[in-house]
Amino acid sequence: MRVLALILMLALAAPALAQNKPGGGPDPIPVSPGVSRDRVLPELAYTLGELHYLAFACEGNHSQGWRTRMTELLDLEAPAAGYWRERMIDQFNNGFRDQQRYAMRCGAEAEAERRELASRGQRLSDALLAPLVAEAE
Repeated sequence: MRVLALILMLALAAPALAQNKPGGGPDPIPVSPGVSRDRVLPELAYTLGELHYLAFACEGNHSQGWRTRMTELLDLEAPAAGYWRERMIDQFNNGFRDQQRYAMRCGAEAEAERRELASRGQRLSDALLAPLVAEAE
């Protein structure tokens, strides 16, 4: 149930940015009870890192919303030090650094990238939420 609260928070935060870019983005994450949390959680952490870089670069270092969401994800999914926590932090940092390498200018291009990433984060959150919703029904 702890995941449910985070997923709902992400689901509510993403729609403002989550407008699909025509013809773009990675393949949708399958939404089924058989979804691999071992794959989806690191991908979600990576996506949050990418979003954090874009917000940090375009809005300034006071913009910490995506880092805060990552901290909440860690608190829920990997509260103790260990492999999972380190893996998720590494993925967040990798997403931040990879996005930083693009040296994208803020403006329309960055906003389009943010919408695409927010949409991807929404799909990942939905994939994690689907089995919990199925159990509740």
